Amino acid sequence: MLATSRLYSFLDHKNGFNIHFLEGQKLIHDLVLLHPMQPSGFSYFRDTFLGLLPIIFFLKPGESLGLYIDSENPYFRLKIETNSAGHTRTLLLPEEFNLFPMKITGKVRVTKIFQSNAQPYTSVIELNDVETKDVINNIFKESYQTNSEVVMSDISDQSIMVTKLPPVNVNSNIDETVSRKEFIKKHKNFFHDVFESATDDIEKIVKMFEDKDFAYMGSRQIDFYCPCSKDRMVLNLRGLYAGDIDELFDGKPTVDIKCDYCRKNYVISKSEVQGS
Repeated sequence: MLATSRLYSFLDHKNGFNIHFLEGQKLIHDLVLLHPMQPSGFSYFRDTFLGLLPIIFFLKPGESLGLYIDSENPYFRLKIETNSAGHTRTLLLPEEFNLFPMKITGKVRVTKIFQSNAQPYTSVIELNDVETKDVINNIFKESYQTNSEVVMSDISDQSIMVTKLPPVNVNSNIDETVSRKEFIKKHKNFFHDVFESATDDIEKIVKMFEDKDFAYMGSRQIDFYCPCSKDRMVLNLRGLYAGDIDELFDGKPTVDIKCDYCRKNYVISKSEVQGS
C-alpha cells in the first residue's frame, strides 16, 4: 500500500540552495483513478502535476494557488488548484484528451489567493509553441520570479525542485559562484539514485538527503481533496437554472450531477433546487 504523498524540504547551507522533493506515487495513483486516460495523454497530465506541486512550498499558511492552462494547439483546458495544506484538485477538458503535446500554444493563468482576503494576485503567461517541459519552469521564472527549476523523474512518480536562494536567506559563508544549472548537473547522479529507489518511506528519504549534507527542514502531506457537497451543488443549480427549472429536470423528479473535479455523483431533486 502506497504511503500518502509528501513534499520534503531540505537546505544546502554551503551553496545556498533549497531542495524540495515531491514523493508523488500515491498522488499519481489516485490521479489515474480520477482521470482514466490513455498513456499518451496521461503522461502529460502526470508531468504537469509533478512539475507544479513543489510550488506549494512558496505558499504561506492559509494561501491557495490555481494554475489554469488554456491551450489552443493542441486544444485542452487544464485546472490545478492547491493550497498550503497540500489539498489538491484538478480538472481536464475534454475528458477524452489523449494527446501528448510536445509543444503548447495558448495561455497559462496563475492565481494566488491570500488568507487575508486581499485582492488575489494573478499573472498571465503567453505560450507560443513552448515545449511542455518548459511550461512549469516558465511559471517559476515569470510569475514567481524565483531562480528555480524542476527535475522530473522518468522512472518514478517523483520530482525535485531546486531553488537558488539570495544571500540574505542563508549564512554569509555560502559559495555564491555555484549556479542553479551547475548545482543540478553536479547532483544529477544523486537525483537519479533517489528516483531509482522509488521509496515512499519518510525515514529513508530523509536519510538519503541528509547523507548528502542537506539539512532536513520538514515535510507536508499532498493529497486530493474536493470541497464539493450536495448542498453546494443545489445552490449552484439554483443560481444557474432559476428561470429554467423545468428545462433542467425535463419532466423528471431528480437529476444526476457529477462533480467535474472528483467525479462524485449527486442525485438532486426538483424540490431541493426550488428550496421547498
